[in-house]
Amino acid sequence: MNDIPIQFKQGLRLVMLTVRGKDGGLKTRPDRVAKKKLSENPEDFDKIVAEFETIRTPQERIYSSVNCRDIKKAQREFKERQLEADYFDEESRNRFYLDIKNRWVSCVMKPSCRAETYFLFDADDLTRWTVGEAIDKIEEVTDVIWHYKTKNGYHIITKPFNPNDLKENFGEIKKDALILVSY
Repeated sequence: MNDIPIQFKQGLRLVMLTVRGKDGGLKTRPDRVAKKKLSENPEDFDKIVAEFETIRTPQERIYSSVNCRDIKKAQREFKERQLEADYFDEESRNRFYLDIKNRWVSCVMKPSCRAETYFLFDADDLTRWTVGEAIDKIEEVTDVIWHYKTKNGYHIITKPFNPNDLKENFGEIKKDALILVSY
């Protein structure tokens, strides 16, 4: 398990246990079968991760949201979706309410409901540079907050910036990503 800085455990965050599609999980809607919990502080976060570690199978991974979430924004989003669902046909309306936890988590994880913004480089192929060289180049345009090894490369978390300012490509830039907690 990565030694996650406390700032990525604070506030409202999703912690999820899932199998990625390319690792044998569902190719469509894998989030529907994932185990998901919301944490509100570092103690909750650590408790949820420890619980997921005890039930995790070898192909499952534990992820967490890189950006803390804003509960007031999520509540508003949920209320809007709920109001809309009340005008659905009966079967669709019932499906909304029978799947209420997933609907709530979806609202919490909507990009517009984040409380902060960090970018994550998913750098699976650093053949031209070492991770240190990549970080040095990234730090020419923004601050690197944290980096860690993944199964296939590195994740580099930064403050937001204009991607056009970066002269090199260090991997996919994700603006509201998931941190790989354990694999």
